[in-house]
Amino acid sequence: MIKKFLNKKNIILIAIIAVLVCFSYFENNNIVISKYDIKSETLPKAFNNFKIVQISDLHNKVFYKDNNTLVAKIKSQKPDIIVITGDLVDRRKYNEEIAISFINKIKSIAPIYFVNGNHEAWDGKFASLEKKLKESGVFVLRNKSVFYEKGKEKILILGVDDPVFNISSKSEDTMKNELLQVNNKKYFRILLSHRPEMFDLYVQNNIDVAFTGHAHGGQVIIPLIGGVFAPSQGFWPKYYKGMYTKNNTTMVLSRGLGNSIAPQRIFNRPEIVSVTLKK
Repeated sequence: MIKKFLNKKNIILIAIIAVLVCFSYFENNNIVISKYDIKSETLPKAFNNFKIVQISDLHNKVFYKDNNTLVAKIKSQKPDIIVITGDLVDRRKYNEEIAISFINKIKSIAPIYFVNGNHEAWDGKFASLEKKLKESGVFVLRNKSVFYEKGKEKILILGVDDPVFNISSKSEDTMKNELLQVNNKKYFRILLSHRPEMFDLYVQNNIDVAFTGHAHGGQVIIPLIGGVFAPSQGFWPKYYKGMYTKNNTTMVLSRGLGNSIAPQRIFNRPEIVSVTLKK
């Protein structure tokens, strides 16, 4: 019976299935660090070589045991600050303990700045999560800006709520109002926002560097063609990964780390972003 089953066709089929399983696991769990340099004439001299690590769209995912692999990769970059651009939790598998455990593992590495995403709005439990984040020392930026000082110079770090938190108006109108509240043209401005599709608004507001997520890298990336689908942008999204520059604004778009509705990434490994600012 075993000999009959182990014919040439079945062996080939088993081999193909094994390769696909290994490939799927690798694509979902092997974290890559994407490194970018951003040069700006308006960056204060004290912030030359200032390093920012971005985490986005973790969706309560745990990489191996207790996220130790993810934590080690963040630590390896020796960041000056860590920014989290939304969807730390997932409304379908909501778990504050996993989220806060991760935060407590990385808070000794560098100061953490956080903005919410649509999943923080949808789960309806953000007040509880926000309280615990603040208790862990995280700067939760809800339509708020804070200064980061180095030497005698400073930059401005801005954060805006995901538009889903305000269901009474259009997303674009909400973002316009939020940016109006926190923008300060006197300083070099780093914006944290979940939404890459609002890039033109960031340009209009003269943001220097915007960190965004939400697009999940298009979920599936077809080589030489691009990302297939992104939330809020649909099929063949304009913005799905990497850096985009227009006028004096650069947007850094993380492919994210976890999954939500779609369980599988293809040619789109989980990503930590490491940005170095250059004068």
